[in-house]
Amino acid sequence: MRGRNLVTVFGFLFVGMVYFLFQDPDAEATQSSSAQQGTVFVPVNVTDSKGLPVTTLKAEHFQVLEDNKEQKITYVSTPADPMTLGVLLQLSASGPVKTAGQKDRTTVEILSAVDKVREVGGQGNPAMFAQLPLDSDAHYAMISRNLAELDKQAARRKALVVVSDGLISSGIKPDNMQPPKALIDAGMRNQFPIYFLFVVDKLPEPVLSENSNSVLGFTLQRIAEDSGGQVIIGMIENNLLSNAEKLRDSLKSQYVLEYTSTNTAKDGKWRKLAVKVNPPADLTKLKVASKARYFVPK
Repeated sequence: MRGRNLVTVFGFLFVGMVYFLFQDPDAEATQSSSAQQGTVFVPVNVTDSKGLPVTTLKAEHFQVLEDNKEQKITYVSTPADPMTLGVLLQLSASGPVKTAGQKDRTTVEILSAVDKVREVGGQGNPAMFAQLPLDSDAHYAMISRNLAELDKQAARRKALVVVSDGLISSGIKPDNMQPPKALIDAGMRNQFPIYFLFVVDKLPEPVLSENSNSVLGFTLQRIAEDSGGQVIIGMIENNLLSNAEKLRDSLKSQYVLEYTSTNTAKDGKWRKLAVKVNPPADLTKLKVASKARYFVPK
C-alpha cells in the first residue's frame, strides 16, 4: 500500500468518528423496483482449467434455468463494464485490533486488505467506503444503510463487501444482540451479492453461531450466502492479503445476467437458479460459479 494511502486511511480509522460516503443516515434496506417487476440479476464467474477468469463470453454463450425452466436472457453485463462497489470496515475491540490508536502490523495489514478490495472499480470508479469507530455496536444499521444506497445505483454490476472480525462489541452480551430481522429479509431480497471478508488472527477461526460472541459473524454469513455472495476467511500474517486480492479479481471478472422471470407468482418462496455456459470452440473445461437461488417476496 502506498504510504499516502495508509496515512489517509488511518485518518478514517480509529479517530472515533465515522466517515459515511453514503449520505442518508435514516435509510433502510428496501426491495428494489427491479425486484418488484420480476427482473432477476444473476452474478456469474467463469474460469478456465487453470483457474484463470474467462472474460470474453457473450450473451449467446449463457443459459439460465429457473426451477429447471429456461429463461430468456435480456442483458449481459460484461467484466469490462464498471462495477459500483461499497466497502464497509467493522472491527471490534474483542478482535485483533484492541485500541483506537493501534498502528502495528496487524492494523496495517487489515487496511491493506481493504485497499486491495477497493481496487475493483479502478482509478476512474473508486469504491464507496464507510466504517464504524472501533468497537461500535451499529454494525447492522450501517449495513442496512449502505445496502439501500447501493440499491439506488443504476449499475447492474454492483456488490457490497463487509470487512470484519465477526465479533460483537466489547461489553455486549450475545443474548442482547437481537437478530436484525429487517436486514436478514433485505439480504434475502437483495439483487446484488454481499461478501463477508472475515478477518482472523489465529486458527482455528471462531465458530460462527448465534449464541456466541461471534453472533455478528454468524449473521453476516447468512446475509452473504442469501444474497448470492460468500464468506472469505483471511488470516492476518498469512493469507488475508492474498484472499483480498482473490476477491478483488473475482469481482473484476464477474458477469451479471439479467432476465424477467416467466413465473409471475409472488409466493414468498426461494427459486433455484442454474447457469450453463456453451463456450466457443477454443474454450473448454470451464468452471461456472453463480448465484444458486433467489427469493421472491409475497
